[in-house]
Amino acid sequence: MSHGKHVSQRVLLKLCVARNQNSQKTSKQQDIPPGMVDAKPPTKPRMTEEERAKLAKKLDDDLEQFMEEMAARKAAEKTEKKPFDFDEWCKDIDQHPAFMKDLETGLKGQYADTISALQALKYDEEDMEDKQLSAERHKTEGNKHFKLGKYRWATDCYSEGIKQRCLDRKLNSVLHGNRAAAQKRIGNLRSAIKDCVMALKFDATNVKAANRGAECLLELGYANQCVEWIEKAKKGFAFVKETEEEGVVTDSEKKQLDDLEDQRKKAVEAVQVEDRNKRKARAKEKKETEEKQRLLKALSDRKLNFRPRLPFSHPELMDWSLLEVSLAQAPEHYRVSFNESGNLQWPFLIQYPEVGQVDVLTDCDETTQLGSVLRPMLENPAEWDQDHKFRIDNIRMFVSDEWDEYVTEVYEWSTFGEIVSLPGVQIKQGLPVVMIYTRDQIEEKLQSVGEGRFIIE
Repeated sequence: MSHGKHVSQRVLLKLCVARNQNSQKTSKQQDIPPGMVDAKPPTKPRMTEEERAKLAKKLDDDLEQFMEEMAARKAAEKTEKKPFDFDEWCKDIDQHPAFMKDLETGLKGQYADTISALQALKYDEEDMEDKQLSAERHKTEGNKHFKLGKYRWATDCYSEGIKQRCLDRKLNSVLHGNRAAAQKRIGNLRSAIKDCVMALKFDATNVKAANRGAECLLELGYANQCVEWIEKAKKGFAFVKETEEEGVVTDSEKKQLDDLEDQRKKAVEAVQVEDRNKRKARAKEKKETEEKQRLLKALSDRKLNFRPRLPFSHPELMDWSLLEVSLAQAPEHYRVSFNESGNLQWPFLIQYPEVGQVDVLTDCDETTQLGSVLRPMLENPAEWDQDHKFRIDNIRMFVSDEWDEYVTEVYEWSTFGEIVSLPGVQIKQGLPVVMIYTRDQIEEKLQSVGEGRFIIE
């Protein structure tokens, strides 16, 4: 086809297309079956940009070939030359799928390959445009809710926008970044971080999302990870700007980068504090383990019986709660420990079963005699001992065995260390117990079983 003919026929093609469009409008008004442009093809996998470009080029080539063949066919016809008939020419053009007004199906009801290809191009582009517009609408709606403080509604709107999966990477980045902002306001910091990650994957220049992710990491106490996050975000931003044709850093981006640097400084300071605290914690843990090891060795050497059992061979498993005493009569927690002399000092519970009363003794040195503590305490009678029956010369003192089957008598001259070391005595929850009875009440109930042991009837 010569250049002149090519141009003239393209003009005719435009006229033919205009005629077809008018014809299609009329056919719709008369309920004529819809044409090619109104029928959606069966759902197929979405084409990539490269596939779409190849298909468009093939259709252009097919159209050129069709025009060449039609011109050659007309030239070969040896008929009497007639005046140019535009309508007749359009009828020939209508045979090409690009200009058909009505669709014809094949034997199996499938459209011709060319028609299907045209439809795929048309609807693929239309769907993407629709998705883009829908995502934009959801973003705008989400922003309105965000400004009104309706962060959960804003999150839902941004989520719907993300679900559109439009091809605009910057829009997707903004949607994820905005949803991260809403999630942060709600308190879902980990979800916000995930959205910030996605925002930077779609657009590495979204410094606002990088800032928000850094804030969330700092709030969660991940200072080290925050520093790494900021460094990666800066590198990603710099790489994109270097590869862009313009590569201009806007004023807004400069401000965001300055904010990001401030976040980095805060994170570095937090890392330093965190490292210092870790060193202190390790030193404290080491000191505590050594203290536990020393105490467990002392208790083991004295062959003391505890319930619950203590991990004498594994001080690292020792928990102070196994020895800590918590009583309503004692506002503080007490436990056996070493005093300045290097001796063990104990808390002791003194029970008065006859009257249902108790006293709590603290810091009882293992070398101290029981009487030296009880004598001054019993010289002044308690409110519940109006008759002053509980005097040092009118009492007998006992400790119970492990199974509460018998009691062993202890005396005014017994030391606290000797009391806890008596055979059969069990120290429950780190608290030894001494029971005190008045002589006239207990002596008639005692039945001796030898070696200073009795059964109370």
